[in-house]
Amino acid sequence: MLIPYAWLKEFVKLKASAEVVGEELSLATIGVEEVRREGGEAILNLEVTYNRGDLLSILGVARELAALYNLNLQKEEEEFKPPANTQNLVIKSDKDLCSLYTLVLIKGFSCQETPNEIKKRLRYTGMRPVNLLADITNYVMLEYGQPLHAFDAEKIKKRDPSMSIEVRNAKRGEVIKTLDGLTRILEPSDIVIADRKGPIAIGGVMGGKDTEVEVGTKEVLLEAAIFNPIAIRRTSRRLGLRSEASIRFEHYLSPENLLKALNRAIKLYHLHGSGEVGGFGQIGKTKTTPEPVNLDATKLNSLLGTEITITEARQHLTRLRFKVMSSTKGLIAWPPHFRGDIKHEEDLIEEVARLHGYDDLPATAPCTIATDTPENIFEYLRNNLSKLLAGMGFNEVKTYPFLTTEALVHKGSGGLLKLRNPVSSEAEYLKDSDLLNILNAARVNTPRCKEGRLFELEKVYPKEGEYFALTALLWGIAEPYRTLKGVLEALLTKTHLNCDFAPAKDNLLHPGRTAKIIVNNKNVGIIGEVHPHLAKSYSLTDTALFELNLESLAKYARRWGIFTLIPPYPEVYEDFSFFFPYGKQLGPLVQKIKTLNEVIRGVELADLFEREGKRSVTLRLTFQSSIRELSSKDLKPVRRKITGLIKKSGGELRG
Repeated sequence: MLIPYAWLKEFVKLKASAEVVGEELSLATIGVEEVRREGGEAILNLEVTYNRGDLLSILGVARELAALYNLNLQKEEEEFKPPANTQNLVIKSDKDLCSLYTLVLIKGFSCQETPNEIKKRLRYTGMRPVNLLADITNYVMLEYGQPLHAFDAEKIKKRDPSMSIEVRNAKRGEVIKTLDGLTRILEPSDIVIADRKGPIAIGGVMGGKDTEVEVGTKEVLLEAAIFNPIAIRRTSRRLGLRSEASIRFEHYLSPENLLKALNRAIKLYHLHGSGEVGGFGQIGKTKTTPEPVNLDATKLNSLLGTEITITEARQHLTRLRFKVMSSTKGLIAWPPHFRGDIKHEEDLIEEVARLHGYDDLPATAPCTIATDTPENIFEYLRNNLSKLLAGMGFNEVKTYPFLTTEALVHKGSGGLLKLRNPVSSEAEYLKDSDLLNILNAARVNTPRCKEGRLFELEKVYPKEGEYFALTALLWGIAEPYRTLKGVLEALLTKTHLNCDFAPAKDNLLHPGRTAKIIVNNKNVGIIGEVHPHLAKSYSLTDTALFELNLESLAKYARRWGIFTLIPPYPEVYEDFSFFFPYGKQLGPLVQKIKTLNEVIRGVELADLFEREGKRSVTLRLTFQSSIRELSSKDLKPVRRKITGLIKKSGGELRG
């Protein structure tokens, strides 16, 4: 926000230079980005925080400077009171849309040339002078922070001789031609100012072209209102009409300040245009009832690390125009009408700290008590599994949490969470899996990498609840499923967990090469080859991926494994080769062999190939005893049970 320094000095007698004042403001209240000079005039460029809507005005900044320098305000208007025997204007308004709405009929304009001083100040603040009637509304808005709007009263009379004004929601499909010459289609959520013929303005956003004031306008209906800030923000964003007025309507406005701004505008109309009040209408609450806020002396100094007395705190708050009652233990403060941001005790403490001076707060080391931090196994897994994957040649990617329209073609939108207010059609649905997003990331990299490995660790959003998913993908590699299964088993070794695999179906994965990942009898993820048609659409070949619910895995994972003594006796290795039927799962057989006898310490797939229409399998078994060295005689009954189990499962031993 741009503010001419000379304009500020009309409200508070400042002796310091604009640069010094800008530095003081930055330390206590408002960020001052720069102090620049135009035509010999110093102009402050202020960065006002959202909670301080009262500072979006010359008067608001002047109040702050008066408090900082302990000075008095030089001028501030009285609240407007209509003259006796003034015509009563008819207004209808919904209090949920507009807490206060006022209209003043001003007649008899003669001179309508904007004074050069007003034009110059409008230009300094980035606004374009138009004509006296419009320029004064903008001038007062900058000065008092209260937006105003001027309607041509004679044009309204031609539309509706009764001049009955209503504040209401727009009707669906209702249209209005705004001051910028565009025809706007309105929604029921928009607030409109209407006469009996239809809308004459979009409340708080922009006036209508049909009632625009021009050079030669003789009568004006001057509007001052406090609209619902949420409705104003919604409408201004939807229509792309973010103006100086709508920005102020989105913040807290007080009725007392509205009446002062109204009085200021009427006086300027009389001074420069000879306008006289001819009518007045008002509906809504005209007084603010501030809620008291307590401040405890102990908490004040505990938070600030100071020894500020309640007397000092009272003086600081009084300078900020709070009403205060105090005792030795604390105080009660009522905020001024323009400070709608003061709600809690911490707000008062911040006000005291600002006036006391942040630079004067003592630098003290924080006092903390060291306590045992409970182990966070999820963060341990998150960090270590990412490092392990990176060590295996995987590159981490970060994708958006949305599914693109291309992804929806493959997946459909059924069962997905839809955003109420998406930024675009490409970000309308939240992803319930990283599968399609990581495939797209792989496609982007295929022109440079014919084979590659990617992983992502981010949240996914299925309807039953969001969770962190670890997704890994590889492509362009022979036997991708088995390669990736080895990667997965290496990761799970890090968690000291054993996993099983069970057949699974997923429309995006290969129907015969997809498995559920089972840990502690719970499904924690899926692994499989990407369906050939899907892989082809993403320009990928030989592609496999897995996705783990990392939060579910963390429930069972252990940081440290259970230590077992290393047997002093040697291991014995033996291979079992056999033909195994197509379509039959090998996993259940391997699990049965593992539990067949306690001397069987390990079973792994040593070889797998096809010959003469048969599938040949070689399993390598590790035998070891913890009490003696195993002989061929000891292993003979175990071998017999293993071969029997293979035959029972449909296998045929090779000669």
